[in-house]
Amino acid sequence: MVEFLIAFMIFSQTECDDNLGCTIDYIENGSCKHSLIESYCLIENRCYKTYEVSEDGCGICLPQKDQYNFSDNRNDDLVCTTDVVDEQGRCLHILNKGYCLIDHMCVLDKTEDINGCRVCDTSKDLYNWTPYESTVPCNDGNNCTMNDHCDGLGECRGVPYSCDDGIECTLDLCDGNGGCKNPIKNDYCYINGRCIKDTEVDPSNECRYCNVLSDQSDWTNAVNGTRCNDGDESTSFDYCNGKGSCIGYKVDPFLDSGVISDAASDITYVDTDIGEEIKIEREGCSCSTVE
Repeated sequence: MVEFLIAFMIFSQTECDDNLGCTIDYIENGSCKHSLIESYCLIENRCYKTYEVSEDGCGICLPQKDQYNFSDNRNDDLVCTTDVVDEQGRCLHILNKGYCLIDHMCVLDKTEDINGCRVCDTSKDLYNWTPYESTVPCNDGNNCTMNDHCDGLGECRGVPYSCDDGIECTLDLCDGNGGCKNPIKNDYCYINGRCIKDTEVDPSNECRYCNVLSDQSDWTNAVNGTRCNDGDESTSFDYCNGKGSCIGYKVDPFLDSGVISDAASDITYVDTDIGEEIKIEREGCSCSTVE
């Protein structure tokens, strides 16, 4: 049964073949379909490529205008041709001196193609690009190649090289001459061989973090007064000192007022838990109290 279905499908496809190279033949809902390829015209059951002209030269295939009829070609609107109609009624387009006519475009003699490896050379070919020799330098537009040169066939080719440093947070930039640059991406720091996202805190020290606007190659100290945890349960007020260290201030358990002692210096900071500004003074002075 399977073999029969396959044979039937092949037979059906063959039955739908219109023997035209400019159409795609297929079956849809049991009916044969023939889709005309965009770059072709189909005129009187004959395929014409884009810019291909009729036998008398007075019609031209312009698929963007009409895929099923010739467009008027008595005047081709090209500055490099002189348009005439001969005694037999044929439309002629005589190429003017000093031009090539390539892909229906007028190209001045000695004008290079955009890739730098082909040129309009009226002494060699009026209707096609003439390739340069393989010794001619060029630019293939790829910064990760070097020693770019023409290949003798009209293409520019270079020797590829890599600037991949294996670090995900850097850009791998080639300069086209074999050199590399690997700047850190805008939203990362690269510290001690690690990629750190912007604002990410140092896992070993919460008083340091990645600040791409300050330094992408080292930790930035958190501002003085930023809350932290020094790991000592006997301290109540732990804060970053602005120099990358977490300082803890102890509460004296023998004083009912809860006087804070062992302070290294006077500081003032906002306790975010209560929303009030608190001043912590040096040991041995008249100190603030904890309510």
